[in-house]
Amino acid sequence: MTKSNKVVYVIDDDEIFHFIVKKMFGLEGWDVVVSSFLSAEEAIENLGSFAAQNLPCLIILDMNMQRMNGWDFIEAYRELKQRLQQDVPIIMCSSSMNIQDMEKVKKTPELMAYITKPLDKSKMKVIEEYL
Repeated sequence: MTKSNKVVYVIDDDEIFHFIVKKMFGLEGWDVVVSSFLSAEEAIENLGSFAAQNLPCLIILDMNMQRMNGWDFIEAYRELKQRLQQDVPIIMCSSSMNIQDMEKVKKTPELMAYITKPLDKSKMKVIEEYL
């Protein structure tokens, strides 16, 4: 299935993860542009500057990052989304297997899913649901 003209934001402080996501999208044959952000602050700034125009179709968000973590990003996104023309689905992607984190995801309406690293075919299917 070909997806085209769609932008996915990947917010993770690990450059290798960005490389892996781009590679996995390519292996799936998806025509998706991946915009990489090594910090949540940079992604929030970018979303704010594009509040009136081209929003991503999906955000893949790491939970554990320096300075602003995934949960802090969600708080900033809540304030920002009032200015956005549409809600952007967010998938939390982390290496954490912490039960409290998984429960918190279920109680966070902005988060559509929680997937753990590393990515594999089944996790790519979850991502595909939101493209």
